[in-house]
Amino acid sequence: MTAPRTLLAAALSTALALPAPALAAPAPVPVAAAPVDWSSTFTPAGASAHLGDKKPNVIVIAANPGSQAASAVFRSALTASRKAGVVIDGQALGAVESLDDRAIIDRAKVLPVQQIVIVRVFEGSPGDPPSFIAMGYGTDGTVSVALSGTAGVPLPEPEMPTEVSVPDAVPDTAEEGPKEPEESDEAKRAREAAEQEYAAKRLDGTWGALRQGTPGTSITPMQFYAAIGRDDLARQVDRRKKTRLGVALGGGIAGGGLLAVGLTFLILNATAAQNGPDFGADDPLRGGTDRIRYPLSMPVSGTLLGVGAALLIGMGVFLGVYKAHPVGRREVPGLIDRHNRELRQKLGLAGETASVRLAPSLGASNGLVLIGRF
Repeated sequence: MTAPRTLLAAALSTALALPAPALAAPAPVPVAAAPVDWSSTFTPAGASAHLGDKKPNVIVIAANPGSQAASAVFRSALTASRKAGVVIDGQALGAVESLDDRAIIDRAKVLPVQQIVIVRVFEGSPGDPPSFIAMGYGTDGTVSVALSGTAGVPLPEPEMPTEVSVPDAVPDTAEEGPKEPEESDEAKRAREAAEQEYAAKRLDGTWGALRQGTPGTSITPMQFYAAIGRDDLARQVDRRKKTRLGVALGGGIAGGGLLAVGLTFLILNATAAQNGPDFGADDPLRGGTDRIRYPLSMPVSGTLLGVGAALLIGMGVFLGVYKAHPVGRREVPGLIDRHNRELRQKLGLAGETASVRLAPSLGASNGLVLIGRF
């Protein structure tokens, strides 16, 4: 009995010497993402720094998913700055997430606004706040300001340019190259007169908002045809108007007359007091002596009614398709550009050069945006 007891004691001591199993550490609780603080980014002074003194009406558009909160704070900052007129959102434009900036501007420019701000927000790396890009446009599509930055970082206010004194040029005694001949007074007066004539006759605008001269006087389509020297288009308008008038009068009188006659006799036959309505030559009661017979039976009246309605519908479709003006909305810019180029050539002026200008860009990297038209 001594050996088994010895083995049992050894087994117990071995079991007691085994290390206790380690307890698993609790899983870390995920930390909720901190809320994005756009109010410290879009301050009233920073958001309205480039509006100027005219207090324009502004529309701020959230152009991609996740930009609604930033756009709302941007609008609140513009309103609080008191440097903007009416500040609205982009709900009236519908869904714009799939559109580029040009398509969004085309939708927004019909609204009573002078500035269009398009905001897009982009998620940052894990643990980093999101960033944004806000592009400001005029209703003509020109860029007025480009902003970018990070949530929680205030937009810097533009610094006032410092004046730099430039010393007077020191006359160079070295040999100079040949100078361009100076413009004579007579040539200068002729050039200025040509510039004034061009400014008074140049065309601008779009179909429905045509302007002539600088800054621009509204003109009618007929005045536009006369200005570009297209009397043939004016004659087409006259012919088209006469055609539309003839179709309207003919279709209206014929369709309306047939509709009235058919409806009248249809009602008379349907409400006949004796022996019921007249259903035509195959009506078994047609020969009755006490029957009320009208000049038109019900089938004929119904046919006239249908023909009259078809004439009126066809007239409406024709008038909707056959416009009085042969020029469409898309052709007007080309006609305007051609007229302005030919006018400058006729007046002996140099062609319009490409326009280049700079727009400020504030945010994560301050600088200027080069905008050109070629």
